Amino acid sequence: MPCAIAVLGVAVFFFHQNHQREIAARPSYEGNNDAAIARPIKLSDTKYKICETTRVSDGDTIAVDCDGEKLKLRFCGIDAPESKQPLGKESKALMSKLVEGKQVYVRPIELDRYGRTVAEVEVKSDRKVNQRDYEVLFVNAEMVKAGLAYEYKQYSKNCPNRDRIEKAEDEAKQKKIGVWSGNYEKPWDYRRKNK
Repeated sequence: MPCAIAVLGVAVFFFHQNHQREIAARPSYEGNNDAAIARPIKLSDTKYKICETTRVSDGDTIAVDCDGEKLKLRFCGIDAPESKQPLGKESKALMSKLVEGKQVYVRPIELDRYGRTVAEVEVKSDRKVNQRDYEVLFVNAEMVKAGLAYEYKQYSKNCPNRDRIEKAEDEAKQKKIGVWSGNYEKPWDYRRKNK
């Protein structure tokens, strides 16, 4: 019996160590470059999921319910001002306007170190393309295009629609709107200073 307990103890110890290594290997999306190794989701999981938005945390993070599967989503390739930063409340307000209480189409890309699903998100807009079809908005790019999020270049490499995010940022810069209307501190710099 004592031998079995010892073996069980060793097994639990190694399981815990492996679990800690796995957490450390996930990208943080919070400015910690040392831990920012992408951990892709299996390709079979990257199909679009149809989900309901249940909560908007800020301009780049929401919670969704995908037919009973509850996910916290971190938008791929963008970084919005923190709530205590200038334009943080405006960023959250736009995200709420775009997705709150709506059905969204989620394309999972990877998991970050906090277990959030990093994803691209689309939503049906209120604008009609023709008599029966509505325009579908790529929310990641819409936030950047409005000047209420930046392209998060160090993490946008895995985003299939990175070019759309880059184009949206170019538009916002050209129009000098939102974060491009002044000399605002980048969210990743703000988080680093306020750890």
